[in-house]
Amino acid sequence: MHEQLAGYISGRVNAEDLALAPGGEWVLTSGMTGPTAPLGRLYAVSVSNGACNEIFPYRATAALDTERFIQQPDLNPLKFRPHGIDVGLSPDGRTELYVVNHGGYESVEVFEVNLDESRPALKGIGGVRLPGSAVGNDVAAVDDGFVVSTTGDFEGLTEVSVEEAMAGADTGGVLEWSPVMGWLALPGTAINTANGVAVSPDGEWVYIGGWNSRCIRKVRRCGAERESVTASVDIMVDNLTWSVSGRLLAAGTYGTSMRNFLAGHLGPNPRLGIPSRVIGVDPETLATERLIDYGPDTFGAATTALQVGREIWVGTARDQGLARFRFPTAIRR
Repeated sequence: MHEQLAGYISGRVNAEDLALAPGGEWVLTSGMTGPTAPLGRLYAVSVSNGACNEIFPYRATAALDTERFIQQPDLNPLKFRPHGIDVGLSPDGRTELYVVNHGGYESVEVFEVNLDESRPALKGIGGVRLPGSAVGNDVAAVDDGFVVSTTGDFEGLTEVSVEEAMAGADTGGVLEWSPVMGWLALPGTAINTANGVAVSPDGEWVYIGGWNSRCIRKVRRCGAERESVTASVDIMVDNLTWSVSGRLLAAGTYGTSMRNFLAGHLGPNPRLGIPSRVIGVDPETLATERLIDYGPDTFGAATTALQVGREIWVGTARDQGLARFRFPTAIRR
């Protein structure tokens, strides 16, 4: 048994991304489609007892916020295909959930989250269609909008092939959306296989995980000078989250290639086991520290890591449940 493994949480399938709701009582997860999951779902997991509750489509409602959004939420449960998620606060302090959706069209769907009931309840308040041929991956709330990591051309002028991505070409970057400005491409974010994305608490910096490129990049979001720094890492970086101590947590796989990963991910097996790692990242220097390392028999290929109390919960796009790990004793926070 893995020495840091604290246990498993059963119930949800293909929890590709995780986000902690305000108050720390619930972890919200996406549920990707896959061989045993033809329909996408959203879940809420109780931190206190690990109980898993479906919150979309079950009991979800919709009411367009006409002050911020033009498009109705794209919430057909037969087409819903969630990917990356994030939790943020609206300008008036309401809790909101942002979800990358590969459903009827590429979009980011925004939900208001009611945390006052026995389980979180969702109300879809708007959907924003991605521009051009951009395909979303991860999303991070910022101000009254969000940033989203993408593959493809936001102008819709060119197509990006898998072979180009495997060869190391820049395949996309980060787009930002706000109700006033609409879509903007952030300078300095063009990268090979942009995956995880995060925004610093002060909104000054955007962090991008390069998946096939095995790197983390920080780009100044605002101002005339768009400073950027890129650091190579030893994993195929998937999602990024913030720890309580202010470090980034990056989850990903190693000892494989993009071609082999995709062959397994797109294959018929509902579980994809690949050696996986969680690293802590200094947001100033991008120096990294290994926190968790596990083999393919322990859990599915890591796609996200989230600090929950004194544990790190790991999600995956191809397996059931979540894995709970203890922080390494020497650096437990």
